[in-house]
Amino acid sequence: MRVSPKPGSARHGTRLWLAVAAVLVATGGVWWVLDPRTAPEAVATGMPVERNPAPIEGDNRPGVAPGASRDASPPPGNDPNDLAAHFRPGDPEPTGAEVIEALQHAGVRTGLGAFNPPGTSPPLEGLAVPDDFDLPQGYVRHHQVTDGGVPIEPILMFSPDFTLYDAQGRAIPLPANRVVPPELAPPGLQLRRVRVR
Repeated sequence: MRVSPKPGSARHGTRLWLAVAAVLVATGGVWWVLDPRTAPEAVATGMPVERNPAPIEGDNRPGVAPGASRDASPPPGNDPNDLAAHFRPGDPEPTGAEVIEALQHAGVRTGLGAFNPPGTSPPLEGLAVPDDFDLPQGYVRHHQVTDGGVPIEPILMFSPDFTLYDAQGRAIPLPANRVVPPELAPPGLQLRRVRVR
């Protein structure tokens, strides 16, 4: 009887060594990531960085509760689109009006800053327009919502580019807010006023 080595046994040994090396490399990588001496701040300054610092006693910074850690309230950024640039951590939660006013005060007129603060433009009251009523040319349904987001029944308004004429062909002066008064309502519309509370 003759015994000869299998051709795959050498490859099996190589695979085993590669697996051991991979485990050692992974362990070293995890240790390097978790070691405070190898944090980017530590490499730049040459000083170890404390990952979870102990609370600072007597920290009197605004917005930091007594005993809070230094990482609990990062300083606000300089990005005007970030609310942290306008409100500090620990401040009471701002209302929508406060956010809009702060953004506009900082010169931000896009996003939320493009809107008027709630309550500055109260909903208009006018004649109710049922959905099934066919509006003549020059009249439109004006849809509104409350500051709380509740839809209000649509009211009747004049189209912005519309001019109303009398029987002699003279232009009739329209209200500045373009809300249709009862005397200028189209024929067939039941006159019922929408009241906003």
